[in-house]
Parts: sequence; structure tokens; C-alpha cells
Amino acid sequence: MIKLYQFSPTWGLPNLSHFAVKVETYLRMAGLPYEVVPTYPFTGPKRKLPYIEDNGKKIADSRFILDYLKATYGDTLDGHLSAEERAILTALQRMIEESFYWVTMATRWQGSEANWQENKNAIFGRLPPVIRDIAAFVYRHFIIKRQIYGQGTGRLTEEEIYHVGKVDLDAMSDFLAGKSYFLGERPSSLDATAYGFLANTVACPVESPVKEYALAKGNLVAYCQRMQKQFFPELSN
Repeated sequence: MIKLYQFSPTWGLPNLSHFAVKVETYLRMAGLPYEVVPTYPFTGPKRKLPYIEDNGKKIADSRFILDYLKATYGDTLDGHLSAEERAILTALQRMIEESFYWVTMATRWQGSEANWQENKNAIFGRLPPVIRDIAAFVYRHFIIKRQIYGQGTGRLTEEEIYHVGKVDLDAMSDFLAGKSYFLGERPSSLDATAYGFLANTVACPVESPVKEYALAKGNLVAYCQRMQKQFFPELSN
């Protein structure tokens, strides 16, 4: 059976990691049996979560995980897509994962103190207090903040970061429009990505103008609710 290594579930979400939700949603959408193994990033092949283990292989990075699953178990979600639809899928996925993601990371790791405490407790809360505080400080200031700065989002003002997030949300909302899924009435792997990132915006306790803006997008909120009810019904009870 496929083993999915990720953070422990929290906040009433499948996971606090956008990419972990993406992979777990894909597994459920594709009907692939798996088991979750809670862990920390340093255990992974790329020192990040999630990663999977299957048939003696460890695969990290959600892009390569999905590529592996499609190659090994068949492309049941995207096999029907046209070349144009595949191009749209790739473009929207890149926007969500390479632009919107960093906006949400900035709100969690370098936003208000209240947001940081929510994030800190969710990630490091299982550790003993002294170790928790040291690990959180080191990870925040010497790893994540440097990544956000190096990527470029950390060089923006708060207002500029929020603007980028709102533009991305406008694009997602306008493209989804009244469709059930992003590419029509049949789910695709793009929905695994979209749900993972939107749910980690509208349904997590990290507050920001980006979250407020997302909550005002009725079709995005309804989309998250549909996806949760369909693929994570245990969270809807």
C-alpha cells in the first residue's frame, strides 16, 4: 500500500500543507489506497513534505509524486483532457503553486504574531516546549523566511503581497465561474491542487486580507465545500 508521509492533520483540514492536501486529494480522487504516516520535513528525501513510499521507492515533490502515480497506476483523472486543456491545467497549476503559494507562506511565517503562533503551534506543537521554541525559531528565520525572500515575495511590502494574492484569486474565481470543477463537470488533477491551496486559505485560522478576499468569492468557497464533501466527507460531519 502507498504510504503518504505528511504533517498530522490540523485546523479541521486534511493537512496544513497545501502540497500534502494536493497529493492526498489526488489519491482519493484516483481511488488509490494509501495510509498516512505523520512526520516532519527532515525525514523526507528532499527535506520537505509530503513524500510517498511505494514498492520500495520514495518519491518526493508533489509534481513527481503525481507523475509517478499516473505512470504506475494509470492517468484516470487527466487522460481524457485535450492538448489545450492540458496546457490550461499546467498554466493554472503553476500560478497556484508558484505565485499564490508564496503569498500564503508570507501570511503564515512573516505576518502578524497571532498568525505565527497559530502556524507554530500547528507544526511544532507536538514537541517538548523548549525544543519546540528553538526548532520553530530556527526553521522560521533561517529556512522559511530566507526561502520567501529568495523567491521574491519576501521583498514585497504587505500591501504588494496581498495584491498579488488577490489577483491570483480573481483569476481562479473567474476561470472556475459556475463550473463544478476547474476544467468542467469532471474532476482533474488541477482540482487536487486548487482544493489544497484554497482550503488552506479559506478554512485555516490564519487571518489576512487575502483570506477575507477569498471568502468573498462565493464560487471558490462553494467549490471548497463541494470538494471536501465529496473527497473528505469525514471532515464535513
